[in-house]
Amino acid sequence: MCILFTYNGVVDEDSDYSFILASNRDEFYDRPADKMAVWSDDPNVVAGRDLEAGGTWLAVSPLRKKIGVLLNLPGSTKLNSQSRGKVVSDYIKCEAPTKEYIESTKSYFKECNDFLFVTVEDFVKSPLIQAYNNSTCTLTEHRSKCEGFGNCLPRTPLKKVEGGKNVMQEICNKFNKLTMKDELVNELIKFLKSDQRHLPDQLLEKRRPDSYKELSSIFVSIPRGRYGTRTHTLVLVTKSGKMDIVEIDLKSSDDLLNPEWETTKFQYSL
Repeated sequence: MCILFTYNGVVDEDSDYSFILASNRDEFYDRPADKMAVWSDDPNVVAGRDLEAGGTWLAVSPLRKKIGVLLNLPGSTKLNSQSRGKVVSDYIKCEAPTKEYIESTKSYFKECNDFLFVTVEDFVKSPLIQAYNNSTCTLTEHRSKCEGFGNCLPRTPLKKVEGGKNVMQEICNKFNKLTMKDELVNELIKFLKSDQRHLPDQLLEKRRPDSYKELSSIFVSIPRGRYGTRTHTLVLVTKSGKMDIVEIDLKSSDDLLNPEWETTKFQYSL
C-alpha cells in the first residue's frame, strides 16, 4: 500500500515552487532493497532498487526531467508475471515521453500484475502528470493544483488519498517560499508520518478486512505482518530550476517501537 501526492505550483503565482512530490513506499520489512542513489549503469537516474524482483518503485532523472512512480493495484495474480519495477526503471532510462513509452511497452505490461504507473514530465516549466494502469489500459492527464494517487484507480480513490490531498495543498500553500524550505520539508515529512485513520472506507474494508484499519492511515505500520511504511520521498523543484530530493529510509526494523531512520539528500540545477 503506497501513496503519492503531487503539487503543481505553476498555477500559483505566489509560489516559488513549480512542482512538489511527497510519497510513501509501503512494503514488507524483510524485502531486500537498496536506498536511493545515483545509478552506476545510468548516472542520470536517482532511485532505489528492489533487490528481489529488480527495478524500482520511484525514480527521478534530473537531466531528462522525468519522474516515474509505480503503485500496485489489487487484482488477480498472473502466472509467471513479470517485474512491475521494470516499468519504472525502463521508463526513467529512456528518452521517450510517457505516451510513446507506454505504446511501445504494452505487451510487457500485459504480463505484469495490475499496477498504476504515474509519471511527471517537464516539472520546471509546465508539470505534466499522467497516470496509466494496465487493468483498463487507460492513460489520463492530471492537471489539478494537488493530486493524490494510491493503490486504487484514480477515479475510485481511497479515503486517505482524498484526505491527504487537502493536507498536501494546505502545506504547499503555506510554505511556498524558498526561505521556508526547512519548514516545508519538515511539514511534509510530518504529513507522510501521519497515523490518522481515514475511516470509514468501504473499498479498503472490503479489500483488506483483516488490516483495513492500519492501512487507512498515510503512514502504515503492521508489526504482526512485518509490513509498513519503509521510505518517505520528497522532490522539490523551484521555478528557477533548482531541485532537492530528500529520502528517509527505515534503517532497521528490529525495534519497531523505536525505529531508526536514515536521510539521503540530492541537489541539482536543472
